[in-house]
Amino acid sequence: MIFFDIDTQHDFLDHDGALAVPDAQAILPNIETLLKAAGEHRITTVSSRCAHGPNDPEFAIFPPHCIEGTYGAERVFADLPKLPRREIAVDAKPESDFHLAPATHYVVKKQAYDLFTNAWLESVREGEEFTGKTCIVFGVATDYCVRAAALGLAAAEAKVLLVEDAVRGVAPETTAKTIDEMRAAGVEFTTTQEVLKIIA
Repeated sequence: MIFFDIDTQHDFLDHDGALAVPDAQAILPNIETLLKAAGEHRITTVSSRCAHGPNDPEFAIFPPHCIEGTYGAERVFADLPKLPRREIAVDAKPESDFHLAPATHYVVKKQAYDLFTNAWLESVREGEEFTGKTCIVFGVATDYCVRAAALGLAAAEAKVLLVEDAVRGVAPETTAKTIDEMRAAGVEFTTTQEVLKIIA
């Protein structure tokens, strides 16, 4: 089992963040619960983390956010999960024969909303590291970064479980469309409490 903690950064989750996701404050307790559980049960976790430069090309699409070195770019629960950590740079080289270490926390930086635009993580996916694995996905935003993670993992033939009470979307219309898209791709839906039962 692998946890995918998607973009749980201050600029998205704080009510006054640069690109605040509506109602994101409501899911903070569940995100914290899941990350604590990952540490307690020694579950390998991949945390995606937007890491933009001041004049990033993505800012032509979205307002400036998660600029490296700023508070907004930091993860809200920066010390969780309590596992050995490996930071993966934006420009990390591919490792096609790489296998995720057990009980390890990977913080994967990216400069586009799709976490698999990080060449290192994409090479891990192409190496079938996630194929047949149960991947628990949570974070923000449902209709953008979470969508990319869930559909990317489903395409790699992982068993994807989206934690419904630990995600939030930007807009109701695009979120509803995304949920339909995920279901069509075979993504299953669960809750924080159900995940805790699975890993107990």
